[in-house]
Amino acid sequence: SAFYFDIRKDSLYCDIGPAEPLGTMKRRAYRTALDTLFHALIRYAAPVLVFTAEEVWATRYPDGGSVHLLEWPELPQFPGEGRGPSPAGAASTDPVMDPGLRRDTELLERWARLRELRSFATFAIEPFRKDKKLGSSLQAAVELRVQNFDPLLVTAIDLPELFICAEATVLASNLSLGDEADVEVVSHHKCGRCWRHLPEVSNDGSLCNRCATVLGEA
Repeated sequence: SAFYFDIRKDSLYCDIGPAEPLGTMKRRAYRTALDTLFHALIRYAAPVLVFTAEEVWATRYPDGGSVHLLEWPELPQFPGEGRGPSPAGAASTDPVMDPGLRRDTELLERWARLRELRSFATFAIEPFRKDKKLGSSLQAAVELRVQNFDPLLVTAIDLPELFICAEATVLASNLSLGDEADVEVVSHHKCGRCWRHLPEVSNDGSLCNRCATVLGEA
């Protein structure tokens, strides 16, 4: 959860405004994920954290009755081929709709690798913050050169968002050199709303394109 909140809180805070009163699709997708997690976790916790779960449920749904009278959540169904045992230990036999997202090995391995890259970037940025060369990771431009790098790994991934920095690049390294990281401080100005340092921000405190759009000032 710490990882998910960390990379999505920018969207939660900034992807809403007069021009997007319900929030952007990205922000709404994030809130949908949080809602799904809430309804599952509050039920799972209820038998153990009896009073805490009841208090949390009543805070969000004052007229929702008791959390202890709720049904267990139904797992969403995903297209699958009955791969491997189900979470309950029984074999999945339905070839069309298999609740097997957690058994999507390719997806899990991809995000495990992306999180490794993120940890590498964070590790590279930290000395700059410690030495006061950076006030925030949002000022950093990061270039990673890693072994056995597959460019498809970062397809459709917003690396600056994932690394929480200004600019990010990942390249294949020379195998003899191993993994390397370069960090520079960008000269871009800071958006007064989202605090990201971006080339389109004309002066510190001005708005970036994203913030101007959601505020209707584009």
